[in-house]
Amino acid sequence: VGMPALLRHWFDSLRPKSLAIARPEMLRATFGATLSVLIVSSLSLYLSDFAHTHHWLVASLAASALLIFLVPTSPLAQPWNVLLGNLVGALTGISCAIFLPHPIAAITMAVCLSMPVMLALRCVHPPSLAMAVFPALNGIQNYNFVLFPVMFDSSLLIMLGMLYNRLTGVAYPPVHKPATRAVTTPSRFTDQDYDAALSHYKQTLNISHDDLEKLVSYVHQSAFRRNLGTRRCASLMNDAPLSCQADTPLQQAWDLMRERRIKALPVLDQNKQVIGILALSDFLQRAGLDQPDNLRQRLRRFLSPRQRSAPTVADIMTSPAVTANANWSVAELIPLFSQGRHRHMPVVNDHQELVGMITQSDLMLELFRILQPARNIQGQ
Repeated sequence: VGMPALLRHWFDSLRPKSLAIARPEMLRATFGATLSVLIVSSLSLYLSDFAHTHHWLVASLAASALLIFLVPTSPLAQPWNVLLGNLVGALTGISCAIFLPHPIAAITMAVCLSMPVMLALRCVHPPSLAMAVFPALNGIQNYNFVLFPVMFDSSLLIMLGMLYNRLTGVAYPPVHKPATRAVTTPSRFTDQDYDAALSHYKQTLNISHDDLEKLVSYVHQSAFRRNLGTRRCASLMNDAPLSCQADTPLQQAWDLMRERRIKALPVLDQNKQVIGILALSDFLQRAGLDQPDNLRQRLRRFLSPRQRSAPTVADIMTSPAVTANANWSVAELIPLFSQGRHRHMPVVNDHQELVGMITQSDLMLELFRILQPARNIQGQ
């Protein structure tokens, strides 16, 4: 591979993916951040005369506004992080400016100290590092700087974020409702699974546990709907099913089912339209399964041709049969199988003619194929 190809591959690897942000959300966040910066800066400039300081604003508050309005559910953008993180940054920067006169030493130490303190207090907020650098860089040695503009502007920015986000339909800070899962329907993943995933990919600070759980749930639902919505019964059915007619002798139908090891036969009329279904359960029910004597003897006696007229399929079949259309979505089969007692579903075309057969096992295998975990996740 030549050098130009390697360079092109390297540049392509650096190219970021397009952001999947809807235009209304981009406009909402942009307008909110712009409006908040306008209000905060205007009030800070007005009050700076009363505070007797020329440091009436710090640029890192604009970065805080971006987080609050663009990613309001991020752990890095929560009020605790913004307020306490900026407090830690300002205090650290001023202290370093006092005890380390050289600006390079003061800046370096401010960053070195503020990061572990924010981690320990669980108030990591990236703009707070810039908040620590600002007083160390400008030699600010007055702790009044912490109260104004840092704490004043941070508090005002948080209140504006709460108000604007809620007015535009976004919860800030997000409300974490307690889980109310039914005991009979346990979750596929546990809390430990989500925590392990966040730790493995080192994303604990970028996304919260609750948000990850919501994302995973939404992905599963979306994939489930997409796969079942696009898959048709025609792609799942057995397109060469055996069948019988209503006047077929029961002994012949029984022998066919035993020979081919099938548990149901669709019953057709002369026009090949489905008029019923003959299942193994029909034989068992008519043979008197709940009677005390031997089941095999009852079946043999029921199928015996010594009777006055040999029984036919019409005597015990279930009619009318529940059928599915070949053009239906696979998702439409779920309520049909859950409501009926048979586990076999004849598939018909628009003329009600038999074109295939779907079993409950076919549907279960299709659902498993959709829901099974990806095999290439391990080792990533």
